[in-house]
Amino acid sequence: MRCSQAAIMEASMKCQKNVDSVVVLDEEYMTPAFTRSQPYVLVADDDRDILAVIMLLLETEGYAGLGFADSRKVLPFLMQAEQGLEKDLRLPAVVLLDLMMPGISGYDIAAWLNMHPWGAHVPVIVMTADDRIHSASDIRGASDWLSKPFQIDVLLEKLERYLAPSRLP
Repeated sequence: MRCSQAAIMEASMKCQKNVDSVVVLDEEYMTPAFTRSQPYVLVADDDRDILAVIMLLLETEGYAGLGFADSRKVLPFLMQAEQGLEKDLRLPAVVLLDLMMPGISGYDIAAWLNMHPWGAHVPVIVMTADDRIHSASDIRGASDWLSKPFQIDVLLEKLERYLAPSRLP
């Protein structure tokens, strides 16, 4: 279940090579409240229906969000944010991450974040339908977890726990 160090390094090298050429922001998955300088939730889920529901939920609850259906765009985006390649772009306040995605898995993204001092402080809530996962400690870099299908009130409680100081007006 745990990702290998080699997989993390491979994902990191691919992203480093492509970070300047990858267009990562897709307006289709931004909440209206998303701005580059405000706290936001980064959501990565390859199931576009789940992603759309989560983004609508974030919007309804007054949170800013940025969603990715293509997991290969997440690490380049985070690198651009960290390196200041995008003007006024901040790192996310929370990452909501599906574990089972093609391209780069959620396991690899969570572990990659955990390896970087600037990313290790970003709370990562993982979402999975894998019944072998019973806690966040089962996933390197995870702060919390949700079992799919999840209850909306449980998701909101977890987001509130990590976003309370960053709540948008």
